[in-house]
Amino acid sequence: MPREAIVEAPVTSSNLHSESDHPTRWGRRLIFAPILLLAAAFLTYAPALKNGFVWDDQALILRDPLIRSWRLIGAGFQHFLFTDAAACDFYRPLQRLSYTLDYAAFFIAPAGYHFVSVLWHAGAAIALFYFAEEFLARCEISRMRRLAAAFFASLVWLVHPVQSAAVVYISGRADPLAAGFGLLGLFLGLRMLRANRTHKWLFGFGAAFCFLASALSKEIGLIFLLLWLILSLTQRARTASLGAAAILSAVLCAYLGLRLPAEQLAPPSPPPVPLLVRPIITARAVAEYSGLLLWPLHLHMEREVETQPFGFTPASLNAAAWRELQTLLGLVLIAAGIAALCWSRRHPGVFLPLLLAAVSYLPVSGLIRLNATVAEHWLYLPSAFLFLAAAAAFESLGRSVRTSYWSKAAWVALTIWIFVLPLRTFARTFDWKDQRTFLTRTITGGGDSARMLINLGALELSEGHLDAARYALARALEKEPDNPLARLNLAAVEIKQHNFRSARIRLEKIAEPPELRARAQESLAVLENRETGKINLIRLRLAARLGAPNWEIEQRYIKACANLGFSERALSELNTCLTIAPWRAESWLLLSDLLRQIGRPNEAAVALAQAEAADVHLHQRLAAPLASFASRGGRR
Repeated sequence: MPREAIVEAPVTSSNLHSESDHPTRWGRRLIFAPILLLAAAFLTYAPALKNGFVWDDQALILRDPLIRSWRLIGAGFQHFLFTDAAACDFYRPLQRLSYTLDYAAFFIAPAGYHFVSVLWHAGAAIALFYFAEEFLARCEISRMRRLAAAFFASLVWLVHPVQSAAVVYISGRADPLAAGFGLLGLFLGLRMLRANRTHKWLFGFGAAFCFLASALSKEIGLIFLLLWLILSLTQRARTASLGAAAILSAVLCAYLGLRLPAEQLAPPSPPPVPLLVRPIITARAVAEYSGLLLWPLHLHMEREVETQPFGFTPASLNAAAWRELQTLLGLVLIAAGIAALCWSRRHPGVFLPLLLAAVSYLPVSGLIRLNATVAEHWLYLPSAFLFLAAAAAFESLGRSVRTSYWSKAAWVALTIWIFVLPLRTFARTFDWKDQRTFLTRTITGGGDSARMLINLGALELSEGHLDAARYALARALEKEPDNPLARLNLAAVEIKQHNFRSARIRLEKIAEPPELRARAQESLAVLENRETGKINLIRLRLAARLGAPNWEIEQRYIKACANLGFSERALSELNTCLTIAPWRAESWLLLSDLLRQIGRPNEAAVALAQAEAADVHLHQRLAAPLASFASRGGRR
């Protein structure tokens, strides 16, 4: 006998989220799913809690003076990231605010920072779940099916290994922050469309706040304004479009009002990419990312899809040939993506997430010049909508495709793939154990860029492994012969090896950028001190005046003045530093020491109080000073 089909009442605009659509059991499921996501996040990323600080964590956490006191939160909104490092275009005050809270709670214990990063990632997955459930409800999908699809998409996105660069890496926290706030904003925006007049204003205000928070977490967060506009236009209601336009205008005004007045040191412009080359890079990036999403086996931080010829050798020709094949594969995948969009036009539950994924991917597709051609963490946001589209497609196909051998095999393969993902993510977390593990595994895995090799050379130099440092830096110069940072670090190796003549030649050739020229002059002063035993104050003063303000160079110059008996000059220089950066605890502490040395104890006490106000853990830092990190290289 044939089975009797069980048919649920279709969801329509008239019964969407009606009272009968929310029984007690249904409400419990909506609460139970986020709990499962939270548990899955901490089970998958558990090893990260034992990891340390790596790469940019040293600049954003260990050396950033603006995260050390709640009194400096306002100043954090007035400066771009990497205050004591290289210039950048990253205006992310909420990322800095999250580190301020972490610093107050955990000081410099990395486990606490990793715990919070995993928590933010879980929160972003939960926001994706609620947005997906609300969105699929508007697509007239029955409640059990939309719950399953929303949970499946959120779970796969949560445990996928490609997200590890944004979760295990503390400096990657901007991605979960931006995605979490943005997805929550989309959820509140959809709720606004079906709310009454009073609640409509509340949901609208909440959505605008979340969109602004997303943009202040990372620049990609601005894309949520466009995504929200797309969702609003699909409602075909004038009030929805007007509300979306009002939210968009308010958020943009607030964001620009905070960003434009903020202090920024303009970074050097990246080398231009010809317009004819950009489509090639875009096609290769699509192929690269598709491989990472489907089979995330070879994961490493530094990736590149540009052709890098090193003469007409068999190795270089073979590498170039593979890149051309990657270009062809990317073109095929782009065509398949366009076809999928066309096919799904009658299925809004699939079409709209695919469209949102494509729109959120465009800024990182290679069409716009960034500081790299591809990066794993750039998939963090687009993959969320892509997995939602896939889940909705499986839900749709599950109702129409008959049970057969091939469909069963597909479900078995999918189940195996889902179980493999968290295992690969669990193993990937160990790659970020410490600075050495991170660098060596990245380089071994294929990310042997000049930037990574310079970081490894700086690490070897800081640990006294001079031959290993020279080897790593020489490899970096083979890839980028004119890299000034590699030259600077190699000169430092030669100074330690008493090869002063060669070091001087290298340092005198460094003229650009200004911040590295300043560090080259500082290194020349160190070299002259090793040669003659004297301190060249003129050269140190020149180094302090070149380029952007650099506290390490300023501090060396001030201490040299004080040690040579020029106390008033040291005080004058230090007061100038405090005028420019009154939020730096180290400056106040050094001022307190200088004032105490020249017999002005009352003023020294006032300066010490200012230092304590600028660093809630000042005495702990003095009792247990931070390890010396010499890696000044790579920046994302």
